[in-house]
Amino acid sequence: MISAILSCSGSDRPEPSVGQAEMPDQEFTDFTTIESDSGIVQWILKAPVARVYNIRKLLVTDSPEIVFYDTEGNVTSILVAEKGEYNQESHDLTALGNVILTSTEGFILETESLVWLNLLEQIHTEDFVKVTKGNDVLTGYGFQGYPELKNIDIKRDVKAYLRDEDGLVDDEVERESDSKAGRDE
Repeated sequence: MISAILSCSGSDRPEPSVGQAEMPDQEFTDFTTIESDSGIVQWILKAPVARVYNIRKLLVTDSPEIVFYDTEGNVTSILVAEKGEYNQESHDLTALGNVILTSTEGFILETESLVWLNLLEQIHTEDFVKVTKGNDVLTGYGFQGYPELKNIDIKRDVKAYLRDEDGLVDDEVERESDSKAGRDE
């Protein structure tokens, strides 16, 4: 949830990212914040350390844990990462570094960055993603979906590795079929 922000406002020198030169206005330990809409909790963010940067309207966390909820108040998924950012104006969240989102349905999403767009109530990334459930694995680049990981869209270079009843991976079977077809030509 930490990202370097570069500015081209009349200078060729990039603006320092948070943590390099800027001192926080406030720092908290054992931090918790709740995002709700009309009294319905959307998510809860917990972190051992949180720093507030008032000018940027940004809250930066170490080792955040974000619990997402559905409209009935049930937990849908839990996200953990190395770093996090919470934009106090847009209420968007960004998770960075070893991001793992685990749904209550048993899906696991792994990536290096993930953004919760509050207005759309969706998660996004352009990075490599790996989604697993049991022995089945789906990989690719670029992702958009919802925190419960039921309806997902991987944008490019999508590969699926699905195990059948015999324990064979469908991709292996397909490669075997392709190699046989190549020999028959």
